[in-house]
Amino acid sequence: MTEPGAGETVVVITMPLSKQARAELSEMLGPGYAVVDMRSAPSSANIVLTTVVSSHALSILRGTFPRARILFTELHDDERGIGFAGPLSRIVAQAPDGYFIAHSLDALTPVVQSEVKLQLSGSTSRTPRTLSLTSAVPAPQQKTDVPSTSTVRWIDRLTFPSMPSGRWLDLEPIDALVVHMLRTDNPRRDPLWPALAAECIIRLAAHHPEDVLVDVAGLAPTTRAELQIRVESEQVNHAAWP
Repeated sequence: MTEPGAGETVVVITMPLSKQARAELSEMLGPGYAVVDMRSAPSSANIVLTTVVSSHALSILRGTFPRARILFTELHDDERGIGFAGPLSRIVAQAPDGYFIAHSLDALTPVVQSEVKLQLSGSTSRTPRTLSLTSAVPAPQQKTDVPSTSTVRWIDRLTFPSMPSGRWLDLEPIDALVVHMLRTDNPRRDPLWPALAAECIIRLAAHHPEDVLVDVAGLAPTTRAELQIRVESEQVNHAAWP
């Protein structure tokens, strides 16, 4: 099942997962579940699965799906050819002996004591990843806004008259290509458009030293979010302007 019906629990997938994969996940979840693409999802969706995204993209998802629980998801399924890595996957790939998130020294103390016992016993096993599920909230990381490479700047040109320096991505050729291929009157509403736009953005950011400027004025919130999710998944620096 891929289309939501009345009374169903709707799970939204923001990653470019195939229709078959969404149908298989829906079947695994069981009766009463519908797994849908972000573009066809109702605002009343229950769960949103997304790759790790920026706070700006997260706010778009929260505004689009105000009732949903939004879950950062790193998905790997070699059998189905699915791979959406994230920061935890990259950390674990380095094979540390353990990975812990502690929101206080009190929470860290038993972790260290447990690891010492393993070390003294000569154990070579790795400790499963552990989160300290306390009510404490870690302090937000301060942004330095000093990217190691070029940064993608999302800009609403209708709202902000002052512009940063950089190289504008011309979106009109992408519009024309989608119109030519699909004979559509509204190319930016088609799923192909954000895929092509994101690929152009990623390549420009990788091969040119100046910032990439993208005019997001008039784009649907879901299209904005999809662009940012695709760019984020390729570990490209990006930020809203100003």
